[in-house]
Amino acid sequence: MLTVKNITQPTMSFMTKLLVSKKLINAKITRFLAFTFIALFIISCAKDPNKIGAKILPEDSKLEVARTDTTSVYAYTILSDSVRSDELTFNYFGSLFDPEFGSITAGIYTQLSITSVDHDFGENPVVDSLVLQMAYNGYYGDTNINLTVHAYELLELMEFDEEYYSNLELQHDGIDYANYTFQPHPNDSTTEIDTIANDTLKIGAVARFNLGLTNPGLAEKLINADSTSMSSSEDFRNFFKGLYFTVDAVDNEGCLVRFTLSDTKSGLILYYKNDSADSLRYGYVVSSVSPRVGKYTHDYTNASQEIKNQVLDGDTTLGQKKFYVQGLAGLRSVIKFPNLIEWARKGKYALNEVKLIFTGFEPEPYLEAPAALFLVKRNADGTQDILEDQYEGASYFGGQYQSSTNEYVFRITNHIQSLLSDTTEVDNGLFVYANSSSLNPKRFIFNGNQPVNDTLSPFRVEIIYTDLN
Repeated sequence: MLTVKNITQPTMSFMTKLLVSKKLINAKITRFLAFTFIALFIISCAKDPNKIGAKILPEDSKLEVARTDTTSVYAYTILSDSVRSDELTFNYFGSLFDPEFGSITAGIYTQLSITSVDHDFGENPVVDSLVLQMAYNGYYGDTNINLTVHAYELLELMEFDEEYYSNLELQHDGIDYANYTFQPHPNDSTTEIDTIANDTLKIGAVARFNLGLTNPGLAEKLINADSTSMSSSEDFRNFFKGLYFTVDAVDNEGCLVRFTLSDTKSGLILYYKNDSADSLRYGYVVSSVSPRVGKYTHDYTNASQEIKNQVLDGDTTLGQKKFYVQGLAGLRSVIKFPNLIEWARKGKYALNEVKLIFTGFEPEPYLEAPAALFLVKRNADGTQDILEDQYEGASYFGGQYQSSTNEYVFRITNHIQSLLSDTTEVDNGLFVYANSSSLNPKRFIFNGNQPVNDTLSPFRVEIIYTDLN
Protein backbone atom coordinates (compact mmCIF):
# COMPACT_ATOMS: atom_id res chain seq x y z
CA MET A 1 0.00 0.00 0.00
CA LEU A 2 1.35 3.31 -1.04
CA THR A 3 1.31 6.30 1.29
CA VAL A 4 0.89 9.97 0.40
CA LYS A 5 4.38 10.66 1.57
CA ASN A 6 5.79 8.29 -0.93
CA ILE A 7 3.68 9.76 -3.72
CA THR A 8 4.37 13.47 -3.04
CA GLN A 9 8.09 13.32 -2.24
CA PRO A 10 9.32 13.11 -5.82
CA THR A 11 6.99 15.93 -6.91
CA MET A 12 8.18 18.30 -4.20
CA SER A 13 11.81 17.62 -5.10
CA PHE A 14 11.22 18.48 -8.77
CA MET A 15 9.49 21.78 -7.99
CA THR A 16 12.23 22.81 -5.64
CA LYS A 17 14.84 22.24 -8.30
CA LEU A 18 12.80 24.22 -10.80
CA LEU A 19 12.54 27.18 -8.45
CA VAL A 20 16.26 27.11 -7.76
CA SER A 21 17.03 27.09 -11.49
CA LYS A 22 14.78 30.09 -12.09
CA LYS A 23 16.50 32.01 -9.30
CA LEU A 24 19.91 31.31 -10.76
CA ILE A 25 18.77 32.47 -14.21
CA ASN A 26 17.20 35.64 -12.80
CA ALA A 27 20.39 36.41 -10.85
CA LYS A 28 22.55 36.07 -13.97
CA ILE A 29 20.19 38.29 -15.97
CA THR A 30 20.26 40.86 -13.19
CA ARG A 31 24.03 40.88 -13.04
CA PHE A 32 24.28 41.16 -16.87
CA LEU A 33 21.89 44.09 -16.96
CA ALA A 34 23.73 45.81 -14.12
CA PHE A 35 27.10 45.36 -15.86
CA THR A 36 25.69 46.65 -19.15
CA PHE A 37 24.18 49.68 -17.43
CA ILE A 38 27.44 50.53 -15.70
CA ALA A 39 29.41 50.14 -18.96
CA LEU A 40 26.99 52.35 -20.86
CA PHE A 41 27.20 54.91 -18.07
CA ILE A 42 31.01 54.98 -18.22
CA ILE A 43 31.05 55.26 -22.02
CA SER A 44 28.50 58.05 -21.97
CA CYS A 45 30.68 59.96 -19.50
CA ALA A 46 33.94 59.60 -21.51
CA LYS A 47 35.11 62.85 -23.20
CA ASP A 48 38.04 64.24 -25.16
CA PRO A 49 40.82 64.88 -22.60
CA ASN A 50 41.24 68.31 -24.10
CA LYS A 51 37.62 69.13 -23.27
CA ILE A 52 37.51 67.83 -19.70
CA GLY A 53 36.41 70.63 -17.44
CA ALA A 54 35.84 72.99 -20.36
CA LYS A 55 32.18 73.60 -19.45
CA ILE A 56 32.98 74.50 -15.86
CA LEU A 57 35.93 76.84 -16.71
CA PRO A 58 35.22 80.54 -17.27
CA GLU A 59 35.44 81.55 -20.91
CA ASP A 60 38.31 83.96 -20.26
CA SER A 61 40.47 81.23 -18.63
CA LYS A 62 40.74 78.93 -21.69
CA LEU A 63 44.19 78.67 -23.39
CA GLU A 64 44.13 79.24 -27.13
CA VAL A 65 46.60 77.67 -29.56
CA ALA A 66 47.11 79.57 -32.80
CA ARG A 67 49.36 79.65 -35.85
CA THR A 68 50.79 82.58 -37.78
CA ASP A 69 53.17 83.09 -40.69
CA THR A 70 52.88 86.87 -40.88
CA THR A 71 55.58 87.76 -38.33
CA SER A 72 58.02 90.18 -39.92
CA VAL A 73 61.38 88.78 -41.00
CA TYR A 74 63.81 89.94 -43.66
CA ALA A 75 67.34 89.22 -44.86
CA TYR A 76 70.16 90.83 -46.79
CA THR A 77 73.53 89.59 -48.07
CA ILE A 78 77.06 90.65 -47.11
CA LEU A 79 80.59 89.41 -47.78
CA SER A 80 81.86 86.50 -45.68
CA ASP A 81 85.39 87.97 -45.45
CA SER A 82 87.23 84.70 -44.73
CA VAL A 83 87.05 81.21 -43.26
CA ARG A 84 89.66 79.10 -41.55
CA SER A 85 91.30 76.97 -44.24
CA ASP A 86 94.40 75.32 -42.79
CA GLU A 87 95.04 71.56 -42.76
CA LEU A 88 91.82 70.73 -44.61
CA THR A 89 90.89 67.18 -45.62
CA PHE A 90 91.33 68.27 -49.25
CA ASN A 91 92.02 71.53 -51.07
CA TYR A 92 90.21 73.19 -53.95
CA PHE A 93 92.31 74.41 -56.84
CA GLY A 94 91.17 76.19 -60.00
CA SER A 95 88.81 78.90 -61.16
CA LEU A 96 85.07 79.04 -61.80
CA PHE A 97 82.85 81.70 -63.34
CA ASP A 98 79.23 81.80 -62.14
CA PRO A 99 76.87 84.02 -64.19
CA GLU A 100 75.19 85.23 -60.98
CA PHE A 101 78.05 85.23 -58.46
CA GLY A 102 81.04 86.21 -60.60
CA SER A 103 84.37 84.41 -60.46
CA ILE A 104 86.24 82.55 -57.75
CA THR A 105 89.87 81.42 -57.77
CA ALA A 106 91.26 78.82 -55.38
CA GLY A 107 95.00 78.53 -54.75
CA ILE A 108 97.10 76.60 -52.22
CA TYR A 109 100.00 77.37 -49.91
CA THR A 110 101.91 74.30 -48.75
CA GLN A 111 105.15 73.24 -47.16
CA LEU A 112 106.90 69.98 -48.03
CA SER A 113 109.09 67.63 -46.04
CA ILE A 114 112.03 65.43 -47.02
CA THR A 115 111.40 61.68 -47.16
CA SER A 116 114.83 60.74 -45.80
CA VAL A 117 117.54 62.63 -43.97
CA ASP A 118 121.07 63.14 -45.26
CA HIS A 119 120.12 62.17 -48.79
CA ASP A 120 123.09 62.27 -51.16
CA PHE A 121 122.38 63.10 -54.80
CA GLY A 122 125.77 61.60 -55.80
CA GLU A 123 128.60 62.88 -57.92
CA ASN A 124 127.70 65.54 -60.46
CA PRO A 125 123.88 65.27 -60.18
CA VAL A 126 121.92 66.62 -63.14
CA VAL A 127 118.21 67.50 -63.07
CA ASP A 128 115.89 65.81 -65.55
CA SER A 129 112.65 67.38 -64.26
CA LEU A 130 110.84 68.59 -61.15
CA VAL A 131 107.21 67.46 -61.00
CA LEU A 132 104.51 68.58 -58.59
CA GLN A 133 102.09 65.66 -58.37
CA MET A 134 98.71 65.90 -56.61
CA ALA A 135 96.04 63.24 -56.13
CA TYR A 136 92.54 64.16 -57.34
CA ASN A 137 89.58 63.96 -54.97
CA GLY A 138 86.67 65.12 -57.14
CA TYR A 139 85.69 68.43 -58.72
CA TYR A 140 83.04 71.16 -58.92
CA GLY A 141 82.14 72.65 -62.29
CA ASP A 142 83.04 71.72 -65.87
CA THR A 143 86.31 69.84 -66.42
CA ASN A 144 86.23 70.61 -70.16
CA ILE A 145 88.17 73.79 -69.55
CA ASN A 146 91.81 74.83 -69.70
CA LEU A 147 93.30 76.38 -66.57
CA THR A 148 96.55 78.35 -66.56
CA VAL A 149 98.72 77.29 -63.63
CA HIS A 150 101.33 79.34 -61.77
CA ALA A 151 103.75 78.13 -59.06
CA TYR A 152 106.01 80.22 -56.83
CA GLU A 153 108.51 79.54 -54.06
CA LEU A 154 107.41 80.85 -50.65
CA LEU A 155 109.60 83.34 -48.80
CA GLU A 156 107.69 83.06 -45.50
CA LEU A 157 107.34 80.09 -43.19
CA MET A 158 104.02 78.76 -41.92
CA GLU A 159 103.65 77.11 -38.52
CA PHE A 160 101.58 73.95 -38.09
CA ASP A 161 100.05 75.04 -34.77
CA GLU A 162 98.92 78.45 -36.10
CA GLU A 163 95.44 79.21 -37.44
CA TYR A 164 95.31 80.43 -41.05
CA TYR A 165 92.40 81.83 -43.03
CA SER A 166 91.38 81.87 -46.66
CA ASN A 167 92.46 85.48 -47.22
CA LEU A 168 96.07 84.71 -46.22
CA GLU A 169 98.76 86.67 -48.03
CA LEU A 170 102.27 85.21 -47.84
CA GLN A 171 105.34 86.61 -49.55
CA HIS A 172 106.60 84.55 -52.44
CA ASP A 173 109.31 84.78 -55.07
CA GLY A 174 108.38 86.48 -58.32
CA ILE A 175 109.65 83.60 -60.49
CA ASP A 176 106.81 81.56 -61.98
CA TYR A 177 107.87 77.91 -62.27
CA ALA A 178 104.75 76.82 -64.18
CA ASN A 179 102.83 79.33 -66.32
CA TYR A 180 101.20 76.83 -68.64
CA THR A 181 97.69 75.47 -69.18
CA PHE A 182 96.24 72.11 -68.27
CA GLN A 183 92.85 70.43 -68.50
CA PRO A 184 91.67 68.60 -65.37
CA HIS A 185 91.17 64.84 -65.63
CA PRO A 186 89.96 63.85 -62.15
CA ASN A 187 88.60 60.48 -63.26
CA ASP A 188 91.54 59.21 -65.34
CA SER A 189 94.31 57.03 -63.97
CA THR A 190 97.83 58.24 -64.74
CA THR A 191 100.33 55.96 -66.43
CA GLU A 192 103.91 56.19 -65.26
CA ILE A 193 106.87 54.37 -66.82
CA ASP A 194 109.36 52.89 -64.38
CA THR A 195 112.54 52.71 -66.46
CA ILE A 196 114.46 50.86 -63.76
CA ALA A 197 111.95 48.03 -63.49
CA ASN A 198 111.09 48.36 -67.19
CA ASP A 199 107.41 48.39 -66.30
CA THR A 200 104.34 50.57 -66.73
CA LEU A 201 102.45 51.56 -63.59
CA LYS A 202 98.99 53.04 -63.10
CA ILE A 203 98.99 55.29 -60.07
CA GLY A 204 95.39 56.55 -59.98
CA ALA A 205 94.02 59.97 -60.85
CA VAL A 206 96.73 62.59 -60.32
CA ALA A 207 97.65 65.94 -61.84
CA ARG A 208 101.34 66.42 -62.73
CA PHE A 209 102.84 69.89 -63.14
CA ASN A 210 106.42 70.19 -64.44
CA LEU A 211 108.03 73.01 -62.46
CA GLY A 212 111.19 73.11 -64.52
CA LEU A 213 109.93 73.92 -68.01
CA THR A 214 109.98 77.71 -67.81
CA ASN A 215 112.77 78.06 -65.27
CA PRO A 216 115.02 75.33 -63.82
CA GLY A 217 115.98 77.46 -60.81
CA LEU A 218 113.92 75.65 -58.18
CA ALA A 219 115.02 72.21 -59.32
CA GLU A 220 118.66 73.35 -59.26
CA LYS A 221 118.22 74.72 -55.75
CA LEU A 222 116.85 71.40 -54.48
CA ILE A 223 119.46 69.16 -56.10
CA ASN A 224 122.30 71.37 -54.85
CA ALA A 225 121.08 71.42 -51.23
CA ASP A 226 124.03 70.89 -48.87
CA SER A 227 124.16 68.25 -46.16
CA THR A 228 123.06 70.69 -43.46
CA SER A 229 119.84 71.53 -45.32
CA MET A 230 119.02 67.83 -45.70
CA SER A 231 119.94 66.79 -42.15
CA SER A 232 116.44 67.23 -40.66
CA SER A 233 112.91 68.27 -41.58
CA GLU A 234 113.33 71.51 -39.64
CA ASP A 235 116.56 72.39 -41.43
CA PHE A 236 114.99 71.60 -44.78
CA ARG A 237 111.91 73.77 -44.24
CA ASN A 238 114.18 76.71 -43.39
CA PHE A 239 116.01 76.03 -46.64
CA PHE A 240 112.86 75.57 -48.72
CA LYS A 241 109.80 77.26 -47.21
CA GLY A 242 107.25 75.78 -49.57
CA LEU A 243 105.12 76.54 -52.63
CA TYR A 244 102.22 78.75 -53.59
CA PHE A 245 100.34 77.58 -56.66
CA THR A 246 97.31 79.19 -58.22
CA VAL A 247 95.54 79.73 -61.57
CA ASP A 248 94.32 82.63 -63.68
CA ALA A 249 90.67 83.59 -63.17
CA VAL A 250 88.39 82.37 -65.95
CA ASP A 251 85.59 84.43 -67.51
CA ASN A 252 83.35 81.54 -68.57
CA GLU A 253 82.35 78.32 -66.79
CA GLY A 254 85.54 76.80 -65.33
CA CYS A 255 86.25 74.19 -62.68
CA LEU A 256 87.45 73.79 -59.11
CA VAL A 257 89.23 70.47 -58.67
CA ARG A 258 89.86 68.85 -55.30
CA PHE A 259 93.35 67.67 -54.41
CA THR A 260 94.33 65.60 -51.37
CA LEU A 261 97.83 66.85 -50.60
CA SER A 262 98.39 64.38 -47.77
CA ASP A 263 97.72 61.42 -50.10
CA THR A 264 100.73 59.16 -50.66
CA LYS A 265 100.48 59.91 -54.40
CA SER A 266 100.91 63.65 -53.78
CA GLY A 267 104.25 65.42 -53.46
CA LEU A 268 107.16 66.96 -55.30
CA ILE A 269 109.35 64.57 -57.30
CA LEU A 270 112.86 65.45 -58.41
CA TYR A 271 114.00 63.28 -61.33
CA TYR A 272 117.78 63.30 -61.87
CA LYS A 273 120.89 61.37 -62.82
CA ASN A 274 124.51 61.38 -61.66
CA ASP A 275 127.81 59.84 -62.65
CA SER A 276 126.74 56.45 -61.31
CA ALA A 277 123.13 56.04 -62.49
CA ASP A 278 120.31 57.36 -64.65
CA SER A 279 116.56 57.60 -63.95
CA LEU A 280 116.90 58.46 -60.27
CA ARG A 281 114.27 60.21 -58.22
CA TYR A 282 113.80 61.79 -54.82
CA GLY A 283 110.46 62.73 -53.26
CA TYR A 284 109.25 65.56 -51.00
CA VAL A 285 105.88 65.09 -49.34
CA VAL A 286 103.17 66.95 -47.48
CA SER A 287 103.40 65.18 -44.13
CA SER A 288 100.86 65.03 -41.32
CA VAL A 289 102.50 68.09 -39.74
CA SER A 290 103.13 70.08 -42.92
CA PRO A 291 101.15 73.35 -42.92
CA ARG A 292 98.85 73.80 -45.91
CA VAL A 293 96.28 76.54 -46.47
CA GLY A 294 93.55 77.11 -49.05
CA LYS A 295 93.39 80.64 -50.48
CA TYR A 296 90.05 81.81 -51.96
CA THR A 297 89.62 84.95 -54.05
CA HIS A 298 86.17 86.14 -55.14
CA ASP A 299 85.56 88.81 -57.77
CA TYR A 300 82.03 90.22 -57.59
CA THR A 301 82.66 93.04 -60.06
CA ASN A 302 81.60 90.57 -62.78
CA ALA A 303 78.59 89.24 -60.82
CA SER A 304 74.96 90.03 -61.65
CA GLN A 305 73.87 93.62 -61.15
CA GLU A 306 71.52 92.57 -58.35
CA ILE A 307 74.39 91.05 -56.34
CA LYS A 308 76.66 94.02 -57.02
CA ASN A 309 73.98 96.46 -55.85
CA GLN A 310 73.20 94.49 -52.70
CA VAL A 311 76.67 93.26 -51.69
CA LEU A 312 79.13 95.81 -53.08
CA ASP A 313 76.93 98.93 -52.89
CA GLY A 314 75.17 97.94 -49.64
CA ASP A 315 71.54 98.24 -50.79
CA THR A 316 70.07 95.95 -48.12
CA THR A 317 66.48 96.59 -49.25
CA LEU A 318 67.14 94.32 -52.24
CA GLY A 319 67.17 91.40 -49.81
CA GLN A 320 63.39 91.67 -49.73
CA LYS A 321 63.41 90.25 -53.25
CA LYS A 322 66.40 87.89 -53.20
CA PHE A 323 69.33 87.09 -50.93
CA TYR A 324 72.26 84.68 -51.17
CA VAL A 325 74.79 82.32 -49.60
CA GLN A 326 78.01 81.05 -51.18
CA GLY A 327 80.68 78.73 -49.81
CA LEU A 328 84.47 79.06 -49.82
CA ALA A 329 84.23 82.34 -47.87
CA GLY A 330 81.91 83.88 -50.46
CA LEU A 331 78.60 85.34 -49.28
CA ARG A 332 76.52 85.08 -46.12
CA SER A 333 73.24 86.70 -45.15
CA VAL A 334 71.93 88.53 -42.09
CA ILE A 335 68.47 87.57 -40.77
CA LYS A 336 66.46 90.17 -38.82
CA PHE A 337 63.18 90.03 -36.85
CA PRO A 338 62.11 93.69 -36.64
CA ASN A 339 58.82 93.35 -34.71
CA LEU A 340 59.49 90.74 -32.02
CA ILE A 341 59.27 93.43 -29.34
CA GLU A 342 55.64 93.98 -30.35
CA TRP A 343 54.87 90.36 -29.37
CA ALA A 344 56.31 90.97 -25.93
CA ARG A 345 54.26 94.16 -25.47
CA LYS A 346 51.01 92.36 -26.29
CA GLY A 347 51.35 90.01 -23.34
CA LYS A 348 52.58 86.52 -22.55
CA TYR A 349 52.89 83.82 -25.17
CA ALA A 350 54.25 80.27 -24.99
CA LEU A 351 55.86 79.33 -28.29
CA ASN A 352 55.06 75.74 -29.22
CA GLU A 353 57.17 75.84 -32.40
CA VAL A 354 58.98 78.46 -34.47
CA LYS A 355 60.18 77.56 -37.96
CA LEU A 356 62.40 79.71 -40.16
CA ILE A 357 61.80 78.72 -43.79
CA PHE A 358 64.24 79.58 -46.58
CA THR A 359 62.75 79.06 -50.06
CA GLY A 360 64.69 78.73 -53.31
CA PHE A 361 64.42 81.23 -56.15
CA GLU A 362 65.86 78.97 -58.86
CA PRO A 363 63.69 75.92 -59.70
CA GLU A 364 66.91 74.01 -60.40
CA PRO A 365 69.83 75.25 -58.27
CA TYR A 366 73.01 75.91 -60.26
CA LEU A 367 75.50 73.03 -59.87
CA GLU A 368 73.36 71.58 -57.04
CA ALA A 369 72.22 73.17 -53.82
CA PRO A 370 74.36 73.10 -50.66
CA ALA A 371 73.47 69.98 -48.68
CA ALA A 372 72.82 72.08 -45.58
CA LEU A 373 72.93 75.61 -44.20
CA PHE A 374 74.64 76.86 -41.04
CA LEU A 375 72.55 79.21 -38.83
CA VAL A 376 74.12 81.07 -35.89
CA LYS A 377 73.41 83.95 -33.54
CA ARG A 378 74.89 87.28 -34.66
CA ASN A 379 76.59 89.44 -32.03
CA ALA A 380 76.90 93.22 -32.02
CA ASP A 381 80.62 93.07 -32.85
CA GLY A 382 80.08 90.79 -35.84
CA THR A 383 81.12 87.62 -34.05
CA GLN A 384 78.73 84.71 -33.69
CA ASP A 385 77.47 82.11 -31.21
CA ILE A 386 75.76 78.76 -31.49
CA LEU A 387 71.97 78.88 -31.15
CA GLU A 388 70.54 77.01 -28.17
CA ASP A 389 68.21 75.13 -30.53
CA GLN A 390 71.19 73.47 -32.20
CA TYR A 391 71.88 71.55 -28.99
CA GLU A 392 68.57 69.74 -29.51
CA GLY A 393 70.21 67.79 -32.34
CA ALA A 394 70.25 67.97 -36.13
CA SER A 395 66.91 66.18 -36.58
CA TYR A 396 65.22 68.89 -34.48
CA PHE A 397 67.25 71.94 -35.54
CA GLY A 398 67.06 71.16 -39.27
CA GLY A 399 68.84 73.06 -42.02
CA GLN A 400 69.14 70.24 -44.55
CA TYR A 401 68.15 70.88 -48.15
CA GLN A 402 64.71 69.50 -49.06
CA SER A 403 64.72 68.92 -52.80
CA SER A 404 60.99 68.13 -52.93
CA THR A 405 60.11 71.66 -51.80
CA ASN A 406 63.35 73.45 -52.77
CA GLU A 407 63.76 74.86 -49.28
CA TYR A 408 65.59 74.72 -45.97
CA VAL A 409 63.78 74.69 -42.60
CA PHE A 410 65.17 75.50 -39.15
CA ARG A 411 63.47 75.26 -35.76
CA ILE A 412 64.46 78.24 -33.60
CA THR A 413 61.80 78.00 -30.89
CA ASN A 414 64.13 78.36 -27.91
CA HIS A 415 65.96 81.32 -29.42
CA ILE A 416 62.81 83.32 -30.15
CA GLN A 417 61.22 82.42 -26.80
CA SER A 418 64.29 83.73 -24.97
CA LEU A 419 64.06 87.01 -26.88
CA LEU A 420 60.40 87.40 -25.89
CA SER A 421 61.11 86.48 -22.28
CA ASP A 422 63.82 89.11 -21.85
CA THR A 423 63.12 92.29 -23.78
CA THR A 424 66.30 93.89 -22.44
CA GLU A 425 68.37 91.52 -24.60
CA VAL A 426 69.42 93.23 -27.83
CA ASP A 427 68.52 91.18 -30.89
CA ASN A 428 71.26 91.50 -33.52
CA GLY A 429 69.69 88.85 -35.73
CA LEU A 430 71.24 85.72 -37.19
CA PHE A 431 73.88 84.76 -39.76
CA VAL A 432 73.22 82.07 -42.35
CA TYR A 433 76.00 80.40 -44.39
CA ALA A 434 76.46 77.48 -46.71
CA ASN A 435 77.48 74.70 -44.32
CA SER A 436 81.17 73.68 -44.14
CA SER A 437 82.15 76.83 -46.00
CA SER A 438 85.88 75.99 -45.87
CA LEU A 439 85.27 72.97 -48.11
CA ASN A 440 82.01 73.82 -49.84
CA PRO A 441 81.97 75.88 -53.07
CA LYS A 442 78.18 75.65 -53.61
CA ARG A 443 75.83 78.61 -53.56
CA PHE A 444 72.09 79.30 -53.33
CA ILE A 445 69.64 82.08 -54.22
CA PHE A 446 66.71 82.58 -51.81
CA ASN A 447 63.40 84.31 -52.24
CA GLY A 448 63.10 87.33 -49.97
CA ASN A 449 60.13 88.05 -47.74
CA GLN A 450 58.60 89.92 -50.71
CA PRO A 451 59.53 87.77 -53.75
CA VAL A 452 59.77 89.13 -57.28
CA ASN A 453 56.33 87.68 -58.10
CA ASP A 454 53.33 86.17 -56.31
CA THR A 455 53.94 82.65 -57.61
CA LEU A 456 57.07 82.30 -55.49
CA SER A 457 56.98 81.13 -51.90
CA PRO A 458 58.44 83.81 -49.59
CA PHE A 459 61.11 83.61 -46.93
CA ARG A 460 59.11 83.49 -43.70
CA VAL A 461 58.66 82.54 -40.06
CA GLU A 462 55.92 80.12 -39.06
CA ILE A 463 54.89 80.22 -35.38
CA ILE A 464 52.57 77.95 -33.41
CA TYR A 465 51.91 79.55 -30.02
CA THR A 466 49.70 79.46 -26.93
CA ASP A 467 48.14 82.71 -25.72
CA LEU A 468 48.69 82.90 -21.93
CA ASN A 469 46.95 86.25 -21.50
